[in-house]
Amino acid sequence: MQNEASSVNDQKWAAQTRLAAGRFGWRGAGLSAAVFAALGMGMVLLTQFFWLHDAPAGLWPGVMVGSGVLGALLGLRRVGPLEAGAGALAFPPGAWLAVVVLQAVLGDAAPRDPGVADQGATVLAVIAACAAGSIRSLTALRRSAAT
Repeated sequence: MQNEASSVNDQKWAAQTRLAAGRFGWRGAGLSAAVFAALGMGMVLLTQFFWLHDAPAGLWPGVMVGSGVLGALLGLRRVGPLEAGAGALAFPPGAWLAVVVLQAVLGDAAPRDPGVADQGATVLAVIAACAAGSIRSLTALRRSAAT
């Protein structure tokens, strides 16, 4: 599809064909998964070392805002909404990985759970997908307006 798009004079059709050719990118999904797993690990580690097991009241809203920001940044890196949403599902495994590591290192002083419900990953996935899709749409509009 990329070769076909590059050999046609119709720029609008070529742009749509290139967009359709790159619908799901495993590389983008892997990047997104790594970013959201790091967010989950960071949340657990920050909670452990700064608040000593007691999660602050604004932690979950902060994680949701962070998910939106990460989704927007991934959208700027041309990661699609589907990939950003799929990658956001790596948040709970990252958080649980940090819990297991802390339990191995700290023993009984470590937390027993990440402090957020695993069902929250679906909320993060939707927020990340919407943010990435919005940014991708805005950048596509800016590129089309410039030409």
